Amino acid sequence: MNIFRTAYSLLALFVAGTALAGPIPETQESAMGFNSFDLPAEQRGSFEVSFDATPLADKIDVFTGISAAAPGSASDVSVIVRFNDSGMIDARNGGTFRADQALGYSANKVYRVRMVIDVAGRAYSVFVTPAGQAEVPLAKNYAFRTQRIDVKSLSKLVLAGFKGPDGFFKGAHRVTGVSVKAVSAQ
Repeated sequence: MNIFRTAYSLLALFVAGTALAGPIPETQESAMGFNSFDLPAEQRGSFEVSFDATPLADKIDVFTGISAAAPGSASDVSVIVRFNDSGMIDARNGGTFRADQALGYSANKVYRVRMVIDVAGRAYSVFVTPAGQAEVPLAKNYAFRTQRIDVKSLSKLVLAGFKGPDGFFKGAHRVTGVSVKAVSAQ
């Protein structure tokens, strides 16, 4: 009986979106809720995170972000680039999502994402390269999420998925080839 209770509790935690943690695998996919993975090292200065992101359906609500710890909610994530449910790619700027340039996405197409992050300045920029096209400066010097403006270091890559306006999870996204490197301040 205890085995069944334990298994049921673990399943319930997974379904509820409790953050998973560990080193970044070569390929990972979002799900309903949050999955987080350790960056190679805690980041306190300026650094760049690059990866290939593939939305697995159209008009989904998923993001890839960077946080100080495994998140319990989206407000725990400092830096976010998102495939939104309107079919566009955007980023979090303080308290809102926006983009300096409109950029749509299509299911099963690969988008190279480059996030240049300045932890001390609490700002970041996002550049997206659709397959076979030029790099698009999506977000320039955006502020960390309002609730995370006091963060002093970042250590997690976060993948998250949410229900659409109709209350259903519409699909996931896949992230591959994550790399992290130090860069000069923006």
